[in-house]
Amino acid sequence: MKELLSNKKSINTVTILFFVGLLLSIIPIIVASFYSHPLADDFNFSAKVHQVFVNGGGLFEILFAAFSQVGESYNGWQGLYSASFFNSLQPAAFSENLYFLTTVIILLSLIVSTFFIIITLFSSFGLDKRFAVIISCIILFLSIQLVVDKHEAFFWWNGAEAYTLMYSFSLVLISLIIRMYFARKNVMRIVYFVFSLLLAVVVGGGNFSTGLITTVLLGIGIIIVFKTNIKIIPYYSIVFAALLTGFIISVIAPGNSVRAAEVTGESPIMAIIHSVFYAFTFIASWTGLCQIAGFILIALFAMILTKRTNYKYKYPFLVLIITFLVFATQLTPSLYAMSSVGSGRQVNIYYYSYYFLVSFNIFYFCGWINSRKIVKIRIQNIRKSYILCSCLIIVGIFIGGCFNYGFHNITLVDTAFSLKNGTPQMYSLEYMDRIDKIKSGTTTISDIETVPDFFSKFDIKEDPNYWTNRGIANYYNVEKITLKSK
Repeated sequence: MKELLSNKKSINTVTILFFVGLLLSIIPIIVASFYSHPLADDFNFSAKVHQVFVNGGGLFEILFAAFSQVGESYNGWQGLYSASFFNSLQPAAFSENLYFLTTVIILLSLIVSTFFIIITLFSSFGLDKRFAVIISCIILFLSIQLVVDKHEAFFWWNGAEAYTLMYSFSLVLISLIIRMYFARKNVMRIVYFVFSLLLAVVVGGGNFSTGLITTVLLGIGIIIVFKTNIKIIPYYSIVFAALLTGFIISVIAPGNSVRAAEVTGESPIMAIIHSVFYAFTFIASWTGLCQIAGFILIALFAMILTKRTNYKYKYPFLVLIITFLVFATQLTPSLYAMSSVGSGRQVNIYYYSYYFLVSFNIFYFCGWINSRKIVKIRIQNIRKSYILCSCLIIVGIFIGGCFNYGFHNITLVDTAFSLKNGTPQMYSLEYMDRIDKIKSGTTTISDIETVPDFFSKFDIKEDPNYWTNRGIANYYNVEKITLKSK
């Protein structure tokens, strides 16, 4: 095993295999995206930008329309100014043929940010970056292929942008904060600081779950580094202030009271208690055989890699409790505001962060085991046959997990078979037929009959005043739209 991990060629080969495997696994998802189209709030938030663009408006007019939408949303619906801004710029606002960029942008942001933060952590602890790539691929494969809600994760701009994209921004922000601490040159520290400040403003107004957990993490970071690097505190404090200010601006928005009038929330104490309860419930329900196979593989790497660092992993149980409570904090805003953990798009970001929670604790516990010499493993004595057996066992557990989860539920399999059956293609034809009729002046249209389970429904009603109907009518500048009764 030691020879294997010391052999650059072997490590490079394994790294490439994992990376290529990850890329191949998302190809059907990307292909399916070419048949996706705007839905629901995509129309409501981007109507102003769309009208400006089709009327020949330039960049400044488009940006003005986007900021105008932010102001309208802030006062009339929600205070999440960053999410509102990006919502107004959904790709199809400029061309129907560009909506596939929704999936591309969301997947790319999730992949890049995950690689960035794990590589940052590995570099900070002096670990080989190639193993960071391998660990990232494991986490990303499980996150994408077993995601809780596929259609709100990758194929709907409004839902995916407000949560997955903002979650990705937060990972990059945390990475920059870490890099700022370890920067040897002042110029690089300033560069990290400037970009951190910009991202703090964005993340603070992205969504309440991401804004809160990022603020808590940065606050903990300031406490940790207070005694080790006092010079970095001013940088961290300014970024923290920007993040907290953005979060507060989002919370106090007049529009939040409009939205809150439609739902009933919990008291702060009950929201915190239920956050812990649901966090534990989620972790228990998500930890199936597929996840266990991935975590075993991560643990094998962790046992070997943590032998090579001088870091003292002193408080594994305290770290476990703190990281779990931090994980739970992201559930609190939704429970406080709506007495629920949120819709699928929101639960998706809990799911992504679940892998970081477990993987981080696996590494910490493995480091603690190595430092205490609880399990004495002589790497040089591990034979290749044992490695092969371990890999076969992990693969077996994973395959068993796929059977238990349902192969058809895996994002890769679901999209691939649907493409083969022509379901997304038929959906796209039906969708564009309805849109063409709306553009030609037909106000009463039939519903779309063929909808893949990873796309959302068109969701229009017979009532022309239903919010989706009004949104589509405003978007295409027609008087009204109604659903043809069956």
